[in-house]
Amino acid sequence: MELLPDIHLIDGVNSNAYLIVEPAGLTLVDSGLPGSDQKILAYLRALGKTPSQLSRILLTHQHVDHVGGAAELAALSGAEVIAHPLDTPAIEGTGPRDMPSGPMAILFRTMLLPRLRPVAVTRPVRAGETLPVLADDGGLQVIETPGHTLGQIAFYLPGRRLLFAGDAYRHTARGEVTLPFKMFNRDTAQARESLAALGTLAIDSSLPGHGKPMVRGAAEPLARAVKAAERASAIRQVG
Repeated sequence: MELLPDIHLIDGVNSNAYLIVEPAGLTLVDSGLPGSDQKILAYLRALGKTPSQLSRILLTHQHVDHVGGAAELAALSGAEVIAHPLDTPAIEGTGPRDMPSGPMAILFRTMLLPRLRPVAVTRPVRAGETLPVLADDGGLQVIETPGHTLGQIAFYLPGRRLLFAGDAYRHTARGEVTLPFKMFNRDTAQARESLAALGTLAIDSSLPGHGKPMVRGAAEPLARAVKAAERASAIRQVG
């Protein structure tokens, strides 16, 4: 489904995967659960595109529902794989992978992780870098948003006031913005601080990893969430 000019949402891969379509090539933001590569490839074919046109795979963080299709897609397309260096060892299978707390960890270990293939990160990125994607709108600026994982990143497109948020926050069924569920966060206090820091950005379109995207009108619900995060962080510092 085309959400905005050149920006598509690929349904059915558990977390939200976004495809950016440009004449010079395609850019995928996150890749869903293991096995999602087939649904993503089907979407490309429906657009009349081929795997060889996939130039970049941007991974917002290391969680299995965001990196699951990356290895297969990268192998088939030769696409550049982009992620933060702190999450790179987990993505490449050379370091520990963050797991949810509580009973969900059992599901991940027994049902999901055995199906996950590691993939080489060919371009590590940090805050302050800008990727040459949708360059006429300023390119995708890398924003570090740690807390959900140590190396989580978001991608901001200034010319459209648009944020690919990853799991810096999620959208609720009521159209509100809130933090990811605590059991999935490495450090919820840090995630709260990252959300508060996003208040410095002008955001009208919010494309998160979970929840229905807001193609317009995201500023007010995001501002409410930022204020809540700032209050909680202040209380924590006083305590």
